[in-house]
Amino acid sequence: MLAGAVASAVVAGLWPRRSFASPGDLTFVFVRVFGGWDTTRVFATVLDNPGVDTEPEAEVAAVGGLSFVDHPDRPGVRSFFERWGEQSLILNGAIIPSVNHRICERMAYTGSQVETAPDIPTLLAHAQADRYGLPHVQVGGPAMPGSLAQSLVRIGGGGEIGSILDGSILSRSDLPVQSPDHAVTDLLDAHARTGAALRIARGRGSADLRLARAIEDGLAKVGTMKELAGTVRWDTGDTFQGKVDLALDLLSLGLSRCVTLAYESSTWDSHEGNDEKQMANFIELFDGLADLMEGLASTPGPNGGSLADQTVVVVQSEMGRTPFTNAGKGKDHWQHTSALLVGPGLSGGRVVGGFNELFYGEKVDLATGEVAAKGRELTPAVVCSTLLALGGMEGAESLAEWAPITGILG
Repeated sequence: MLAGAVASAVVAGLWPRRSFASPGDLTFVFVRVFGGWDTTRVFATVLDNPGVDTEPEAEVAAVGGLSFVDHPDRPGVRSFFERWGEQSLILNGAIIPSVNHRICERMAYTGSQVETAPDIPTLLAHAQADRYGLPHVQVGGPAMPGSLAQSLVRIGGGGEIGSILDGSILSRSDLPVQSPDHAVTDLLDAHARTGAALRIARGRGSADLRLARAIEDGLAKVGTMKELAGTVRWDTGDTFQGKVDLALDLLSLGLSRCVTLAYESSTWDSHEGNDEKQMANFIELFDGLADLMEGLASTPGPNGGSLADQTVVVVQSEMGRTPFTNAGKGKDHWQHTSALLVGPGLSGGRVVGGFNELFYGEKVDLATGEVAAKGRELTPAVVCSTLLALGGMEGAESLAEWAPITGILG
């Protein structure tokens, strides 16, 4: 079945046209944590700062040059870094100049405040869209394609795509619906493809051409997805492991360059009961990340080796939490946060940036990645520029400034 699916994708022109040959040809999994995590649980080793409320029993631990917060109730964090620490890089002190969730998401994930700016996975995928049938797949979390919507495929977390592809979605209708025969749907698809091709051939204005090409491109993507209905695990079951399984299939088959997942829990936004909520969430998050990394390591890549040899995992939350607790033993929104990057192409096994005595982010020398008083703040544009440079892009028009941390690119 897999051989037939691969052959169909090749014939359709949707398979990668060349093998990965440089660090810029990496694939990516973006994990979004919505709500604002407390960086002192794992990333911010500020246990000796009297102005920051941290956990009893927490200690600073290190794996090589990478330091993190260890806690006896979170053994999965320690085991994760023991297994993947040499390939991991923690960015501390990134500043997101807002405390509004949606505004922070836009700035953190696009590097811009412009409403139409594409997010980083869409930019990375679009840069090589001719090599991938489904360049950027959003399985969960925010996706902001801007003007590059043709490079994004939204799957949804409840298995909707799987039920659409096999027709079972019709059974969810409140009114009786009879599923059309496959011969009928094939004729309808062929009619739509022919119509799009005719509109392209006639070339009646730029708007008409864009619409026709979008229809043609969309039909090609749907055709590929139908061919792979029995091979790709489209139905995620609304679980993080299900989303991971889908990401592994898409990357292993060479269908996608970027996959965006969400690790969702309403209790990340811990305005009260911060310690209990953040503890449970970080335990589950790192269990999920461990499964993701082991899956990448054990799944063959489309061009030899494993997916872990070619895939960077980027884990982000749109904001951090205040250094002190409020009256409800919670922590409120904070503009300074952290990010975790794991995979090839990085000078891993280290921490970049940090937090000062006020729990503000430290400045960084972009050429070395070291904390420097005369360096640059880790603004959204700096973090996003770094991810684009890691993916082999020279810059992007949507970024107000191009300022990657070249010192962390391996």
